[in-house]
Amino acid sequence: MKLLFNIILLFVTLNVYGSEITFTSLKIKAFPQEYDLFLNKNIQKPVQVTNNIREYLIPTNSDMFYLRSKGFHDKYIFLKQFSNLDYLELKMEQVESSLIYTDILETGSQPKSVEFSENGEYFAVALLNGEGIEIYSLKKMERIYSLSPPSEWSKKKGFVETVFFKTRNELWVSQMTTGMIHVFDTRTWKYKLSFDSGGSWPKVITLNKNEDTAYISNWTSKNISVIKTSDYSVIKTIPVNGIPRGMAISPEQNFLYVGNFTSGDINKIDLEKNALIKNIDLGNGALRHVVVSTKNRKLYISDMYHGTVSVLDLKTDTVERSFYAGSNINTIKLSTDEKKLYISSRGRNNEEGYLQKGPEFGKIYVYDTVLKKITDWTWGGNQPTGLAVSSDGSTVAFSDFLDHRVEIYHLQPYGEMAVLPTD
Repeated sequence: MKLLFNIILLFVTLNVYGSEITFTSLKIKAFPQEYDLFLNKNIQKPVQVTNNIREYLIPTNSDMFYLRSKGFHDKYIFLKQFSNLDYLELKMEQVESSLIYTDILETGSQPKSVEFSENGEYFAVALLNGEGIEIYSLKKMERIYSLSPPSEWSKKKGFVETVFFKTRNELWVSQMTTGMIHVFDTRTWKYKLSFDSGGSWPKVITLNKNEDTAYISNWTSKNISVIKTSDYSVIKTIPVNGIPRGMAISPEQNFLYVGNFTSGDINKIDLEKNALIKNIDLGNGALRHVVVSTKNRKLYISDMYHGTVSVLDLKTDTVERSFYAGSNINTIKLSTDEKKLYISSRGRNNEEGYLQKGPEFGKIYVYDTVLKKITDWTWGGNQPTGLAVSSDGSTVAFSDFLDHRVEIYHLQPYGEMAVLPTD
């Protein structure tokens, strides 16, 4: 029997009471891992388990099966909707959660970031392995535009982060492989122009409150570009002590805080002088993303290396507290009322490298900034990376980097927890 289970068979034929039944091999990677697979109301036992992948023998004439796990909604799988049934990756949704699954939208290759327009009607997805960015309608739940700069740039791929302007009807996207920033008109979704970022491998673009100045973190040149938005000119470049990435401007608009990916410091820049004035030592780490709370004057900082989020008191420039969130923390975003911090965790890396799917799915965590603890979470797919919250606080969207898709979740009002009936 053990030998039979170790032989890889696509089809197994059995004769039961004179009738021939054909089985097919199906491998499933599912989370949570503690689940039962039901077929015709009967639990099916896997014939083999390798790491987080279970192999089952399913009758080829089956129409449907479902997964069941305590605390999660049953996951129904209708076999006709899949063209390839050799291998499935599935996740289940918690019964009690403030994050209500809405939809999954396919994207181009390696969706690096997600950003909502100011009115929340659209969101943009920058493609690291694509030729530009994609625009999705939240109302229609579909891609409505694919935007690319001229081919001299688009063919080089490497699009990283976007920013929507409130006042200029513009959308900017950084392209690390060319050092360029590309501009699109949000009234027509047409390409407008491109300009040099002032550094090499530009990543994050941050706007001041008046939107007359933009700041760009440049990865390999290790500096911050200061851009005059009216004519797209580089006013100054400010060197920092390592690789800069995430940035946020203080509530009074007088300081820029930069998360440093290699030094582990927060680089504090005086925006009147456009000069680095302090390196705030957070210890060794890989700081990826930072967001500022204007109401309580805190800076939230994700550390990809340690899997932590730190809270910096802007009054004293000291760390108030740090907490572990999950493996490979990437993007963090505050809700509009600043009571929730959403955190994307890519999950553990594959031993062969992060561009291969890891042993587990990533997660989206919800940190309550009032209670000062993680209060909710949901499974993502393979490497949740980009993350955005709509301006009305009703929706969160995040990208699964290796699955080439964006997931949409509806958010319950703050303080409420959805309790849905089980299937």
